[in-house]
Amino acid sequence: MYAYYQMTTLEKWTEDLYERLDIRHPAQISIKHISERLNIWVHYLDVRSKCIEASAGMYSMFLDSRLPAELQRLEFLHELCHLLRHAGSHTLMPEHFQQNQEDEAERFILYAAMPFSMISTMNLPELREDAVNAIAAAFQVPCELALQRIDQIQRRVFQGQLIAVMERNEDRKLIHRHIR
Repeated sequence: MYAYYQMTTLEKWTEDLYERLDIRHPAQISIKHISERLNIWVHYLDVRSKCIEASAGMYSMFLDSRLPAELQRLEFLHELCHLLRHAGSHTLMPEHFQQNQEDEAERFILYAAMPFSMISTMNLPELREDAVNAIAAAFQVPCELALQRIDQIQRRVFQGQLIAVMERNEDRKLIHRHIR
C-alpha cells in the first residue's frame, strides 16, 4: 500500500533530520531526547510557548508549564520547526509570511510526531478506528492528530496511485503513436 506514497519536501526534511539525530523509535521523539541532541535549552514557565535563538546555534525554548505533557511535546515540535526553519522577527514580518510559517509548523508537528518511516513499519489493524488508536498509543499523540495523519497518508497513497495510472496511460499513448 505504501509503495505509492510520496513525501512532501518538509516531510523529507523532517525524516532526514531524524536520521541525522539517530531517532528511529517513537520513544525517542521526546523533548529531552531531541533537545539534548540539538543543544536546545528548554524552560518550563507559566507563559505561552515560544523559542529564541540567542546567538548563532544557541537555542532556548520556553514551554507552557500549564499544559499537559502530551501537549507540551506538540508545542515543542511546533517551536522546533520555527527554530530550525524560520529566521527573522515575527513582529517585523508581513502577516501572510507569519501565517505561512505557522502553517508549516503545524504540518511539521504531524511529520515529526508520527514519522512515515516509523508508521510504515507498523503492522496496523485493518479497521480505521483501531489503526488510529494504535498510532495514537505508539506515538503518544491525541487520537485527533493520529486520525489527521492517517487521512493524510491515505490521500498521498491515493494521489500516488492516480499519478502512476496517468503515467501508464501516457506511456501507452506514446507507444501507440510510434506503432502507427
